Formats: sequence, structure tokens, C-alpha cells
Amino acid sequence: MPKRKAKHSGWTYGKRQKIPINLVDKEENYSEEDQISQLPDVILISILSLLGIRDAARTCVLSKRWIYVWKQITCLNFDDIDALSKPQKKRRQRVKTTSSYNWVNQVLQLHHGPSLDEFKIRSSSLNCSPSSSEIDNWIEFAMWRRVQGLEIDLEAGRRSRFSSPSYIFPDKPFRSPFGISCIKSLKHLSLSFVNITGELVEHFLSYCELLEHLCISCSDQLVKLKVAGSSLRLKFLQISECTSLGLVEIWAPNLVSFIYKGMLGYWDSIRLRHAPLLVNVSLAESTRSIIGPFLSVKSCIPQLVTLNMHMNLNSRGGVWLPEFPEFTCLKDLSLSVIATDRLSLLALTKLIERSPFLHRFTLKLRWVRDSCQRNMQKVNKCPHQCLKVVKFSGFVGSIIDTELATYFTENAVALETFIIDLKKVVVEESTPLSEFVTTQKKMRATRKRALQIGEKLPPGAELIVV
Repeated sequence: MPKRKAKHSGWTYGKRQKIPINLVDKEENYSEEDQISQLPDVILISILSLLGIRDAARTCVLSKRWIYVWKQITCLNFDDIDALSKPQKKRRQRVKTTSSYNWVNQVLQLHHGPSLDEFKIRSSSLNCSPSSSEIDNWIEFAMWRRVQGLEIDLEAGRRSRFSSPSYIFPDKPFRSPFGISCIKSLKHLSLSFVNITGELVEHFLSYCELLEHLCISCSDQLVKLKVAGSSLRLKFLQISECTSLGLVEIWAPNLVSFIYKGMLGYWDSIRLRHAPLLVNVSLAESTRSIIGPFLSVKSCIPQLVTLNMHMNLNSRGGVWLPEFPEFTCLKDLSLSVIATDRLSLLALTKLIERSPFLHRFTLKLRWVRDSCQRNMQKVNKCPHQCLKVVKFSGFVGSIIDTELATYFTENAVALETFIIDLKKVVVEESTPLSEFVTTQKKMRATRKRALQIGEKLPPGAELIVV
């Protein structure tokens, strides 16, 4: 009995008809393949360098030619060694680390490129003494290939904020004439949770004539650093959380951005001698008041365009700011504040009033408990003709932050957007502030207070609550 055909002509019961999958004419397909094969290796290498290492390596199955192309990529970014090595879940940390070594070593052995644009190591399992010799070899490999950007980030393996790095950046390989010739191509150097001495950093600054970006973070061996030289090309400098650092001296004619997060709280830890192009500054001090670092950049205040400061507005840190010049060029001011329900945030308006051309103001609040008496302040009306965007993160709708928000609704006459972020409320775990507990009921009350602020905005201004 013949099979019964389905209504759709392309199907029969019991058997499926074959449908051709090659809908492109053979001649046209050949033409496309020929165009790709005609691309020079330089272009193919540039394209593969934009991919991850695993994705670039997979192209070796395309043809014999591609087997050698991926081995010459100019960017080796081991952005997460622990994920790339793919160890079994139940293996011990030592086996996991060994697998990480093997993965990186295998890639470096296969690499045949004469130079590197970028070399990055980021891992949470390599911050231990057995790893030191391996990391040394990887750094030397990158340097011998005249790497332009070197980044070593082992901070993911940091167990707590008080943990100390165990890996020490190698010194001897870069002291020889050959080593010095290899580091001359370096433009970007970033070390996080890596110990390095100030003397070695100054050595790199002296011989790396092209160096424009320098970042040192979480180094216990950095005690004193001098960033100075009339021929320095350095444009970006970041020094963060170096627990032993007592002094940073800067004389950099091309410096544009400076980020500093101190740990010891020395009053004169920064000595800014000369930085005529400095326009972007970020300051933070973990143990004491921000006044010391703030005074250190006082001479550059009239030229700053963006300023980011971390401030502690509790009874111990105080809210006092010294006299300072007017921020005649400041357009973007961002303050990360450790606040209490006792001290008024209106003390911050001094910075705002001294910034006549301020365009954007961002406030990030972190709440802590303070036993001091409630301190309320009053400020005079001061219209801001240029302020267009105000953003509050950590808004809880208390008297303190509502008071500051009201200040902007009354004085920012050109305001266009007021953003209130209710999602990023940070309260210290030891803070028994029932007022700031983010329950559903409190969140509804906070949102209601935020919407009430919108009713007071100047005509044409928009309130965004997220």
C-alpha cells in the first residue's frame, strides 16, 4: 500500500526528504574564500588579537595556514587563568594552580610572535611562593618580546583587606643592558597585589621613555616613591592601598590623571611639585581625614576638571575643610561619603559653592552609626547656574540626605536631571540603624520621599528614581 503523503509537500510519513543546505552558488562561495585567503598575515593577526586566547586558538582547524597565524597574536590576555585552565571541581588548590601553570606555559611555548602589544595575568590562585618562579618567567617572556602593556593582577586571591602579597616583582633581569633595552618599549605598567620597591619603580620611570600609564596597588614594599623627570611622558598615575607608603613626590610635566588611596594617613604623604596638565584627580584616605591629600593638590585646584574624593563625615573624621582656591574649571565632582544620621551633609556644599562652573555632581553614601549629638546646619542660598545633573546613590530618605537633596532643588536653577539610586544602599553590618533597614516597607517609604523631592524640582527638570 503506498505511503500516505502529508499536506506539506516537503514531508512524507516515515521518511524526511533531503533539503539542500548549500544555498550559495559554488562559484560565489569560492570567491568569498579566496578573498579571505588573500588577506595578509598582519591583518589576520590583528583580528585574532582582539579575541580571547581560546577563541584565537580554535581557528587553527580552518586550514594549515591558520595553524601558524594564531601563534603570532600580539595580545596575550590571561584574564582569568583559573577559568581558562578548567580544573576539576573537587581537585585541591595545588592541583588547580599546577593546571594554571601548564595552561600558560603551553600557550607561551607555542607563541612565535616577535613582539607583544599587551600581556595580562589575572588570577586568584597564584599568590603563593611556589608560583613566584613561574610568574617571573612569564614576565621575562613578555619583556623579551618588547611588550608595550604589562598587567599583573593577583588581587583576586586576596583573602581580606589586611592580607599581604607574597609575590615579589623580579629585579635583576631588568638591570642588565639587555634588560634595559627590552623595557624601553613599555607604555603601560599595572601591578596589583604585587610587591615592588620604590627603587625599581623609579628604575622603570628612568629607562621606559614611552611609559604613559603607571598603576601600583597593594604593594607592601613600596615605602617611598619619586615620580620626577623633565622628559617623563607619564599621563596616568595611580597609587592605591600601599600599606607602607609614606611619601609620594611628583614632578611630572605631562601628568593628566592622578589617583591616590592612602593607608597610613600621613599629613604630607603627597608632595605635588609640578603637574601643569593635571586635570583629573581622585583622593581617598582609609584611616584619617582627607584633608592631608586635599591640601597636597591645592596648587592644582584652579585647573582641575574632574575631582573624586572619599570622605568620612563622622565625629572622629570631622567635616571641616580648609580654605582653598576656587575650582574655576571643575565640571564633574564626585564624593563618596561615609555618613551618619547625626552629622549634616550640608558641609559638602562648601565644595559645590566654590565650583561655579560645575556641570555634574555625584554623591555616593555609605551609612554608619555614630553616637555624637545631632548636628544640623544652615546654608545661605547660592544659585548654581551651570549644574545640570545631580545623582544620589545610597539615598534612604532620612533627614540628612533629604536636607541636601532639598538644597539642590532650591539652588540648582539650571538643573535638568536628578537621579536617585535606591538600589545601592550600603549600611555597615554593625550598624543597628532601624531607620536604614532596607525592608519592603522602608523601601516604599524611601521611594515616596524620593518622589516628593521631584515635586520641588525647578521647571523642566526630570526626576529619575532607580
